[in-house]
Amino acid sequence: MVENSNSFNHISLELVAQDIAALSRFPRKKDPKTQGNLKSRGLHGSQLKNSALTLISNWENDRNKRKEEGKPDLPPESIPLILQVDPIAFEAEELKQYGIEVIAELEDGYIIGASVDSGLTDLQKKIEFFVNSQRGGKTVAAVWELLDNLKGRPQYLLSPELLDHWEQLQDEQPYAVDIGVACIGPNSKFPKFPERKGNESDERYAKRTERWNAKKDAISQEWDELTWHRQELLRSFVDQYQGDFLSSFIDDISPSPAYLPDSFSCRIRISGKGLKDLVFNFPYLFDVSETDEFSELIAQQSQVSSEEGTFELLAPPKDAPKICIIDSGIQERHTLLKSAVDSPNSKSWVPGENGQTADQVSGGGHGTRVAGAVLYPRNIPLSGKQIAVGWLQNARVLDANCRFPEKLFPPDILGEIVNIYYHRTKTRIFNHSITGSVPCRLKYMSAWASAIDLLSWQQDVLFIVAAGNLHLTEDIGVTRFSVQTHLAANRCDPGYLLNYSCRIANPAQSFQALTVGSVAISTYKAASLTSLSEEDHPSAFSCSGFGIWQTIKPEVVEYGGDLTVDSSNPPNITYHEQVCPELVRSTLDGGPALACDMVGTSYAVPKVSHIAARLASEFPNESCLLYRALIVQSAQWPAWTNPLDSQQKFNTLRQIGYGIPSIERALGNNPRRITLITRGEQKIRSREAHVYQVRIPERLLSQGEELEILVEITLSYKAQPRRTRRNRRKYLSTWLDWDCSKRGEGAEHFLQRILKDYDSSEESSEVEGLFTWTLGKQNNHKSIKNVSRSAGTIQKDWAVVKSFELREAFCIAIVGHQGWNNDPEAQAPYSLVVSFEAIGVEVPLYAEFVEAQQVGIEIEKQVQISITH
Repeated sequence: MVENSNSFNHISLELVAQDIAALSRFPRKKDPKTQGNLKSRGLHGSQLKNSALTLISNWENDRNKRKEEGKPDLPPESIPLILQVDPIAFEAEELKQYGIEVIAELEDGYIIGASVDSGLTDLQKKIEFFVNSQRGGKTVAAVWELLDNLKGRPQYLLSPELLDHWEQLQDEQPYAVDIGVACIGPNSKFPKFPERKGNESDERYAKRTERWNAKKDAISQEWDELTWHRQELLRSFVDQYQGDFLSSFIDDISPSPAYLPDSFSCRIRISGKGLKDLVFNFPYLFDVSETDEFSELIAQQSQVSSEEGTFELLAPPKDAPKICIIDSGIQERHTLLKSAVDSPNSKSWVPGENGQTADQVSGGGHGTRVAGAVLYPRNIPLSGKQIAVGWLQNARVLDANCRFPEKLFPPDILGEIVNIYYHRTKTRIFNHSITGSVPCRLKYMSAWASAIDLLSWQQDVLFIVAAGNLHLTEDIGVTRFSVQTHLAANRCDPGYLLNYSCRIANPAQSFQALTVGSVAISTYKAASLTSLSEEDHPSAFSCSGFGIWQTIKPEVVEYGGDLTVDSSNPPNITYHEQVCPELVRSTLDGGPALACDMVGTSYAVPKVSHIAARLASEFPNESCLLYRALIVQSAQWPAWTNPLDSQQKFNTLRQIGYGIPSIERALGNNPRRITLITRGEQKIRSREAHVYQVRIPERLLSQGEELEILVEITLSYKAQPRRTRRNRRKYLSTWLDWDCSKRGEGAEHFLQRILKDYDSSEESSEVEGLFTWTLGKQNNHKSIKNVSRSAGTIQKDWAVVKSFELREAFCIAIVGHQGWNNDPEAQAPYSLVVSFEAIGVEVPLYAEFVEAQQVGIEIEKQVQISITH
C-alpha cells in the first residue's frame, strides 16, 4: 500500500442550516398546439375518436386471426398504443385517467402505452367530455395524436442496428435480442402523502399517515404481482415460438439487477417470425436491441518488449482495498501481479469453462493488462520493491476471443459479481473495462447501464467503466464508423470524435458509474509515422459524449495511448510503441512480460481505479460517493485548453469531461490549496435543502489583495433508477443539484431564498452569484453555453475569482427534488467537495483557511454558551 505523505489533509465541511420547502403549485404552460385544440374541440375530438375506433376494430380483427393462425394468446384487454401528448403541459401519468397504462415515455411527447380495456372506454368518455366542454375533459387538448396504425411501432422500440435490417429478418432463423418489459401498471405512483391540516390532532393525522402507508404497501405488492404475471405471459409467448431464455432471472429466487421498480429486462433467442409478432403485438414491450458485443482494438502483430529488471511487488496488507477486475481473466502467477492477486476468490462465468480463470486472450491477454495498469498506472519499475495498492480480484466474463458470450446477460452477471464480492470480501471498487461496440442509445437507459445504477444504489460500490473505442478500419452496423472511415471523409482528429457515430458505448452512459475516456501519452512524429493526436489531447479512438440526457460523459480521462498513420493514401492506421502505455502482458502464449504494444480506453480505466484504491486506503470508512467526488474534483484540463473560446471548450468538455485526475490533488492539498469535504453518509429528501458554509480568511477579503482564486465544487449522489421514463428527473427516484450564495448573503437568508424559489427554480434564470461559473445550472450566465452541470449524478463546476470578491461566509446549498418516487421520506445519499486554490502565487492559503474554520467554530460555541446562560 502506498503511503500518503501529504500533510495538507482535507478538512470537514460544516452543515449550518437545513429546512424543507413548503408545497406550492405553479400553472403548467401549454404549447400553442394545445391552445389550438382547445379552440377547435369538435375537430380535435373527432380525430381522436376516429383513431380510437380504428384501433379497436383492427385489434379485434387481429385477435381473431391470431386464433386461426395458432399464435400465442395476448391479454384480451390490452391494446398496444402510441400517443403524442404536449410534453410540457401533460404529465404522462395522467393517462391513468384515460384507461391507459404508460409503458414508456419517449422524446417529443411520444408515449408507448397499453389500454386497460379493449373498448378504450375511459378514453372515449374523456373525448366526449372534451367535445361538449364538460368537466373532466379539458386535458384532452394536450393529447395531440393517437396513432391508429401500429406498423410504425418498430421505429419506437428497436435499436438502430436492429431497425436497419428489420425487413430482412428471416422467419425461421433464430435471433438473440435483449428486451425490456414494463410492469408498473396503471398505479405508477404512490398516493399523495397526506398534508397536515391546520388544527388537526396528532392522533387523526397519525391515522391518515397509517392509511397512506398501507396504500403504499398495497401498491408495492401489486407491482410485484404484476411483474410475475408479465414474466409468465412472456414465458408463454416465447415458448410457443420454441424460443429460449438466455438470462436466468425468470427462474431465479433472488432478483437480478435486470429487475427495476418499473420494468424487467431479459435476453431471449427467438425466431424471426416470433420476434416480429413480439414487437408488433406484445403490449408491454418498450425496448428491443441486438446483443451488444465487446469492442476492443486489435493487438499489434509485432511486440516491442520493455527491459525486464529485478523489481519485486510486495503483497498489500490484509485489510487493503480490493479491486474486482471484471474482464477476460488474469494470469495470476505473473511475476508482476501474483503478490497482489486474491486467488481464492477468483471465479469464471464463461459458459463451459467454470473454474478456468486464466486470461486466455492471445497476444498478451486483456484482463492481465488491465490488472497490471491498476498496480502500475504510469510506468512499471525495473528495480526495487513496492507494496501493491490493493488486492486484485479476478472475475472472468470474457472468453478466449475477448468476447462477451451470448449466454451471459450483463445485468445478471454484474448482479452475481457484486453479490459475491461485496458481501463476501467487502469489495467496493469494480473495474469494468468492457463496453459494447456501437454508440449507446439516447431514448432510455439500457438494461446494462441501469443494472450498474441499481447496484450502485443498493450497495456502497463504485463502478469505473470505459467510454468505448472506435475500430481502426472496420465500421460496425450503421452507427459506428471506424477511424479510417472518418479520415477518408476528411474529418480530422480530434474533430471527428464529435461525430454522432463516436458517442460513448453501452454501458458508459450509466448515471452512477464513473466513465473514463483516453488521452494521448505523447506526440510522435517520425519520417514514416505520425501520431493522430497530440500529447494530452483526446486519443484518436476514444469515444466521446455527451451521454444520455446531455450528461457529461466521460467524466475523466487517462492515458490510454493513441494511433499512428503513415504517408500512404489512404493511410495505414496502427500504433507505435512511442504512443502506447507500458502494460503488463500475459505470457501464457509466449512473448514478453511487459510491453508497449496496445492502446484503448480499457487501459485508461484501471489508472482511475488505482486512484480509487488509494482513496479507499486513505478514507476506509467513507463512502464510494466521496471517492467518486474526489476523483472528479482532482481532474483538470490540460494547458492546451487555456486559450480556447466558448465553443471549443464545449467540444473539449464532450471529449475529455472534467479532465485528467491527479492522485496528489485527490488525496491531499498543498500550501496554496485546500479541500473541504462532507464526512459520513449525508442524505437528503425531496424539497429539502442543506446549507454548508466555508469561512473565508480575513486577509483574502481585503481590497488590497487581488489574488486569483480557483474555486471548484463537486457534488456526487446516487438514487434509485427505473428505465421506462424519458429524462433524469423520472429515471431517478430523487435528483439533486447545488447552488451558491450571492454577494453578502448569509446562510439563513440564503436558505430561505432557496426554499422560496424552489418550485420556480427550474424555469428561472440563475441569479447573480459571487462569480460566473464555467458550466452553470442553466444555459446562460456561464462560460460554456448549451450545457448544464446539473444533468448527472456527478456535478462539478469551477470558476476563477478575485480574492476580494469573496465574502466572509461562502455558502453552498444542496437541494433535493422529487423524481419518480413521491414518497416524502425517500432520500438520496450524497458527498460534497469544495476546493480553493491560489493561482500562480505561493501564499499560505491552506493554513489561513484552516484557522478561519477553527476560529468560526470557537465563536459559535461561545455564542451558544452565552445564550444557554
